Amino acid sequence: MEEILKNENEVYSSQLLRQADFPPTKFFSHLFDGTAFFHNKEFDNAITEWERAARLQLDAKSIRKMPGTGSFQSSLDDVPLVGLLYALCFNAQTGVAIIRQEYAYNEVLFKEGMVVFARTSKSEEKLGKFLLKSGLISPSHLEDMAAQAKREGVKLGRFLVRQGLCSQEEIHELLESQIKNILCDLFSWKQGDFYFYEKEVDDEDIVVHYTPLEVALRAARRFFDFSTFKRMIPNKKVIFRIPPYIERDKAKIMKELGANERFIFSLIDGNRNVEQLIKFGGDDEISTMNILYHLVLMGFIKKTKDIGVYADKEFEEISTFLGTFFRVLRLLENNLNKELGVMAKEVLHKAREGLREEYGKIFEGISMNGDILFDTNKILKNISLYYPNPSDRLIFVDCFYELINSVMQEMTRLLGIPLTKQMISEIDKIKSDIVHYYTDSLTKRKVLEALVKFVTQFPA
Repeated sequence: MEEILKNENEVYSSQLLRQADFPPTKFFSHLFDGTAFFHNKEFDNAITEWERAARLQLDAKSIRKMPGTGSFQSSLDDVPLVGLLYALCFNAQTGVAIIRQEYAYNEVLFKEGMVVFARTSKSEEKLGKFLLKSGLISPSHLEDMAAQAKREGVKLGRFLVRQGLCSQEEIHELLESQIKNILCDLFSWKQGDFYFYEKEVDDEDIVVHYTPLEVALRAARRFFDFSTFKRMIPNKKVIFRIPPYIERDKAKIMKELGANERFIFSLIDGNRNVEQLIKFGGDDEISTMNILYHLVLMGFIKKTKDIGVYADKEFEEISTFLGTFFRVLRLLENNLNKELGVMAKEVLHKAREGLREEYGKIFEGISMNGDILFDTNKILKNISLYYPNPSDRLIFVDCFYELINSVMQEMTRLLGIPLTKQMISEIDKIKSDIVHYYTDSLTKRKVLEALVKFVTQFPA
C-alpha cells in the first residue's frame, strides 16, 4: 500500500509497514514480548526478553527479508517502537524517524542503522532546560544567545561553544542527557504515528551511537529503577540525609555528579522529604526518584526516617507571601484590563522584561499569558533551582517589589495618579492584614518593608 508522507516541503512515497511484515524469528518474538511486558509495567520481564534478543544473531537470510527499506510509515498501535527501529538498524538506514502524537512530536536520527540523535517538541526536554539546570548560563543570557543563534542559523550548542560560554565536552554531556531522556520517554508511548524518510545526517548531529536494544534496555532499567526504589520507600514522606563522611567531601562529590544529580543532591538537607524533592527539583517524578536511587546505591545519601506529615516550613512561608504579591498583581491587572484592554498585557510584559537578570530567574519558564504568572509551584522551583542557599531566597521579595513598582509607575504615567491611589489604598489593607494576622518572621518583615515602600511612594 502506497501512502504519501510530507516532510520539510518534500513529498515521499512510503510503504505502510505492519507487524505481519516482520520475519517470524525468535529475535522479533523477544522484542515484541518485551514491549508487552514494558507496557504492562513488568520491567524486569521486559529486561529479560530484550536481553535474550540481544544474545541472538539474525542469519543473513532473515536480514535480507527485513522490511523497511527506503521511506516507510507505520503505527505504534500495530508495530512496537523497538521493532520499527530495528527495521532501520538491520537495513543500515540513514535518515530521520518521526514519531508523533496529537500534542507531541519527536525526531530520531539514524546513521547507517544506529541511533545518533533525537529532538522533541516538549519544552521540558529542550537543551535550554538542561543548560539552565547545569548552571552554565543564566535565563536572560540563554534567551539572548538562542535569539542570536537563530538569526545566524547556527544550532544553540554549537553557538555557545563558539562564543566560549561552554566547552564542547559540556555541550556533548548535556546533549547526551537530553537524548537519553527523549528516547526513554518514547518507549512509554503505546500509540502514535511513525514515519521514516531517508536523508543525509550531518556530522554535528552525531552525538550518540546506540542500537535500538541499547535504547530499549536503558528505558526498561530506568523504569525498573523507579519501581524498585518505590518499593524501598513506603511513601513520599521519607527523608534522606547526607552522611557526615560524605558531607566532608561534598564539594568533590558534586564535581563527579551530572547536572541533574548535582541539583537534587544539593536539595537534600535531612529535613526535606521525597515529596518536597520532587516538588522543588523541577523534574518529573521518575527522573527525581531514579536520581535518589542512584545516590543511595553510590552511598552518597541514606534514608533516615519516615514521618506521616511533613511540611517544608520555609517554602510554606514563601508560598504564603507569594500569595500576597499575587493579590497585588491581580488588583493591578484587573484595573489595567478595565482601563486599557489589550494594552494591559503590554504593560505587564514591559515590567517583566525590565527586571534585572537575577530577578528574571524567578519567572523562568513562566508565560505572561493568562494566570500562569501566578503558578506558585513553578516560581518555588525556580527559587530552589537558582537560590539553593536559604539565605538568598528572600530575593523573591525584591523581585516582586521591582515588578509591581514598574507596573504602578507605568499605570500612573498612562492613567494618572487617582487610579494609582485607589490601588495604594487596597495595598494598605493587605499590609494591615499581614501586620495583625501573620506570625512574625524575617520574611514577614521584608514583605512589609516592600509594601510600606509602595504606600509611602504613592500616598493615598
